[in-house]
Amino acid sequence: MALLARHAEGLGGGRAAIPATCAVIAVFLYSCAGWVRPRFLPAITAVGTLLVTAHVWSAEHEPALSGEMLYIWLGLYAAYFFSTRQAAAQLAFMAGAYLVVLLATTPLHAVAAGWLTLVGILFPAAGVLRAVRDGVTDLVHRLSEAALTDTLTGLRNRLALDRELHAEVERTHNSGAPLSVVIGDLDYFKSVNDRLGHRAGDQALVRASTVLLRHRRGGDCIARTGGEEFTILLPGATEHEAYLLAENIRTAVEHEFRSDPAVLTFSFGVATFPDHGGTADSVLEAADQALYAAKALGRNRCVIFNPELSAIFAPEDGRGADEFQLSTLVSLAEALDLRDTGTSDHSWTVGRYSAMIAAELGLPPERVKRVEIAGVLHDIGKVGLPDAILQKPGPLGKSELAEIRTHPEIGAQILNSRGLEDLREWILAHHERPDGKGYPAGLTNAEIPLEAKILAVADAYEAMTADRVYRAGIEERAARAELLRCAGDQFDSRVVAAFLTALSSQSARSSVRNVEVA
Repeated sequence: MALLARHAEGLGGGRAAIPATCAVIAVFLYSCAGWVRPRFLPAITAVGTLLVTAHVWSAEHEPALSGEMLYIWLGLYAAYFFSTRQAAAQLAFMAGAYLVVLLATTPLHAVAAGWLTLVGILFPAAGVLRAVRDGVTDLVHRLSEAALTDTLTGLRNRLALDRELHAEVERTHNSGAPLSVVIGDLDYFKSVNDRLGHRAGDQALVRASTVLLRHRRGGDCIARTGGEEFTILLPGATEHEAYLLAENIRTAVEHEFRSDPAVLTFSFGVATFPDHGGTADSVLEAADQALYAAKALGRNRCVIFNPELSAIFAPEDGRGADEFQLSTLVSLAEALDLRDTGTSDHSWTVGRYSAMIAAELGLPPERVKRVEIAGVLHDIGKVGLPDAILQKPGPLGKSELAEIRTHPEIGAQILNSRGLEDLREWILAHHERPDGKGYPAGLTNAEIPLEAKILAVADAYEAMTADRVYRAGIEERAARAELLRCAGDQFDSRVVAAFLTALSSQSARSSVRNVEVA
């Protein structure tokens, strides 16, 4: 519009109305630029075409192409900024409008030459500009993608992940759906580079990323966020669904590298928004803490964020578990009881039963106290297991059973502290059996510490007699009969006898007190 106004400047009479109209429209568009929607631009350009046509018509006695060049400017604008269909429509409209002018104002023999001259300039110039624009757009897109892509694996990089995470948190906050974050780190990856070279390390990263892509769900975002660290965003996934996905990937990676000279495994940390963090950064930090706990608990495992467990293994403390007091561990055991059984009684009851047995066996008082503490902490390793396994109402599947049987080893890792060596040894062995059919090591009678045998009996009796959300406990008489039936095979006979004696003595004392009160 402004070009047309300048071009027609100085014209008088009725012809001055055209540049005046252009000037008014130009000022209006400039003043209202923030309110003009993109969908209105083709219509505005069409109005410009009509004004150019009116100017060319009124300038019929001017030198050739004096006003026609304005068509070129409008055509180039349309070719660069409009869609292909919109640009083609504008160019066709311009060509048609100019043809009408020529037919009305030019001798018939000169129409074709004048029209072909304009079209011969306009259409090729628009095509060239369109090609340049498409090339620039493609280059910008490829550069943008390169800036957001990890060059080795082809996955997204940390910058892309941060953008996607903040966007997903915003969408999740509005919709109320869950959002899970899984951070995985290849275990002992440095050994691959050290033993086989960096080229082999790069190939291992590419293979690992292929496994990740093979197991992701539609809509998940996978990024390489560190040397051997990968992060997965799972929109709409609960912590249990995220845990299952991480377990599938962990198993697949273990299978992928099982025959390699340097075997690689994955450790994963899982966190969910908003349960484990109310912002993008906090949920990412929670997943990172869970990953650190998975590493500290022996690697090649998945851990869902738990504030108590993360407090023990928090990397920023710079201390590890050695400097944490028993009170912290007892609080962790109580929190675990609430997750596992719905109450905080289980661990304390097992601790009390364990102390009763130890005292009946004649252990010294300080030893009895240590056994009681071990009873309270005996299941602390279950903190690394998902709620879906701990709270499953029916029988556990084969893989779930294998997972639950890792809790003595996880507990031993948690208790890997100065001054807790005795508790660590007992808790590690509290599911061993005299007949050698226990776990995790399949120890036999003489190899199992007496204190571990005490924990086994106390734990079994409490589990049999206590009510759970998925079943009622059995009567004490039936539980005692079951202990006797399994004595010598599953349980140590001497420990069973001591416990039954202690229970009988406790019952007798309770009866005496009841008589005295009556």
